[in-house]
Amino acid sequence: MKRRRLLGLSAGLAGVSAFGAFATFANAAQKLTTPSQMRGPFYPRKFPLDKDFDLTQVAGHDGVAFGEIVTVSGRVTDVDGQPLGAVMIEIWQVNGYGRYHHEADDSSKPLDPNFQGYGAVATDAQGRYRFRTVKPIAYPGRAPHIHFALTPKTGSPLVTQMYVAGAKENANDFLLRGISDRVQRESLIVAFEKNGDQINGTFDIVIPAS
Repeated sequence: MKRRRLLGLSAGLAGVSAFGAFATFANAAQKLTTPSQMRGPFYPRKFPLDKDFDLTQVAGHDGVAFGEIVTVSGRVTDVDGQPLGAVMIEIWQVNGYGRYHHEADDSSKPLDPNFQGYGAVATDAQGRYRFRTVKPIAYPGRAPHIHFALTPKTGSPLVTQMYVAGAKENANDFLLRGISDRVQRESLIVAFEKNGDQINGTFDIVIPAS
């Protein structure tokens, strides 16, 4: 009788241990939400007539934007990894010379008439998106970055920024350094890799489910 009670207790403890391990695994499987970042002063006051996924060519212009042309793509999911479709994604950034296409940017660096400066697309049913743009360069006081604003069909919008792996300015960027969690901070840093004649970066974004 005593032996059966001990075996039963051991089995019960094993079950509790297994449940705890499962709960820990389940929690670990959840993704961290992409950290939010300030929108900044250069969100467009006036939107370009041409505002599609390709920022490197402007409708009615024959030229191509100055700078290193790259593709930024990824998936938008919730914390459980479920894809989120029909999320509107907007991006805006400096041109290949380091200037925003914005009235408030009084930099002496040239404007680029062949660069949109802003683009917008919606994610597909698998949560995928893609932009063609120029690789961002440093702006005074800031590391190279691209602004992202995401607006889901339901739930709260997210504004964040994407940074470039290997940029020396990352170490001193006050917004990037302000993210105390290392994993979340690194989730905003994207490595660009050459594949044939294409240069690609993958930026996956996690937002809370509605």
